[in-house]
Amino acid sequence: MPAPPMRPLSRGLISTTAILAAGLSGVYLKTGSLRPTTLMPLMRAYSTQPTLPFTYRLAAAASSKRTPPRTPKAGIDYWTYTSTHVGSTPPYVRSTKPNSGEDAFFMATVGGSQHHVAFGLADGVGGWQDQGVDPSDFSHGLCGIMAGSAYLHEGVQEGKIPKPKDLLQTAYDAVIANPRIQAGGSTASLGVLDGDGELEVANLGDSGYLILSPGKVAACSEPQTHAFNTPYQLSKIPARMRVQQSIFGSSATFSETPAQADVTHHKIAHGDIVIFATDGVLDNLSASDILATVTKVMEDAGYWSRSSEKSGAETKLDAALVREIPVIVTKESRDSYLPGLVARAIMTEAKSAGLDSKRNGPFAKEVKKAYPHENWQGGKEDDIAVVVAIAVKDGPLGAERPIKAKL
Repeated sequence: MPAPPMRPLSRGLISTTAILAAGLSGVYLKTGSLRPTTLMPLMRAYSTQPTLPFTYRLAAAASSKRTPPRTPKAGIDYWTYTSTHVGSTPPYVRSTKPNSGEDAFFMATVGGSQHHVAFGLADGVGGWQDQGVDPSDFSHGLCGIMAGSAYLHEGVQEGKIPKPKDLLQTAYDAVIANPRIQAGGSTASLGVLDGDGELEVANLGDSGYLILSPGKVAACSEPQTHAFNTPYQLSKIPARMRVQQSIFGSSATFSETPAQADVTHHKIAHGDIVIFATDGVLDNLSASDILATVTKVMEDAGYWSRSSEKSGAETKLDAALVREIPVIVTKESRDSYLPGLVARAIMTEAKSAGLDSKRNGPFAKEVKKAYPHENWQGGKEDDIAVVVAIAVKDGPLGAERPIKAKL
């Protein structure tokens, strides 16, 4: 009985035991358990490192494909986070299955530093359902462990910053070792941002990232796939399944390792927006679609503005206004918190596009390339997860030039 390789169309790391206790499933869990408990979080001293210029404001939004379109609700459809909230409870944010389906995400400070964050997502490969396996166990397990290991990382003040590929490897090893997760597979895309605005990304599969500067897409990922709709994926294949494949000569399951993730490096500027998204977004919205969605949010809120000059239309950033994005998100500021507005807008637009039978997005176009005679029309309904981080640079405003980009 083969495990399905395809999706359905529709450095100072601590011990694995401590990581499992910090974040395998739910917000805090006991080692080896997949049930939420009342275990208290593992707390650590908070590092301020005032000489570093950047801090970060983050948010995530998610929607299971079983969730009907609705006005996003805090704590159910979207979540906020800042690197500057000292003593926040919980100290990091990660997804739970009822809200985001097979897609999972996390946001965490690195070692409690206000100037270092790790964030990203994982998308459970839905084809495992044909084997009676819930793919969300794998993806949510990965993200819970990455959140916990990032937060508990030691040595940031000495310059020991974890690599995203190492965080992914630690999480993958823990999931493979956990008997409660019997099988499954997932893509993964995550990044680590430091206090100097240096971003390192590890991307495996067809989830991905974009970096937006005022009015433009500054960078975006390329998917890793074996073939159409068959992404690179981390997998846990039970011994019985391997035996069956050997005996019956069935196709082998694709199973990559974190070492095969693409690693890229980027320099982030004040006000830049880093977006991680699963294929529920990227199959339905192109990079230009996402830019248009984010542009509307940024212009409506006054963070970006267009001007017409002799050299042509330009988009400018209100650098001072970006510095006013709250360092702590309260109940009163939650709905207007900029990263949350951006994440919700992308999630809502992707949800709408996925349900639109007449709107041909990137997935529909790829179907036509791979299968010219296939009569596929419209979007692709799927689970959706998106994580957004906005860089905020401290320092005198007078030392900066206006940040702008030609359209």
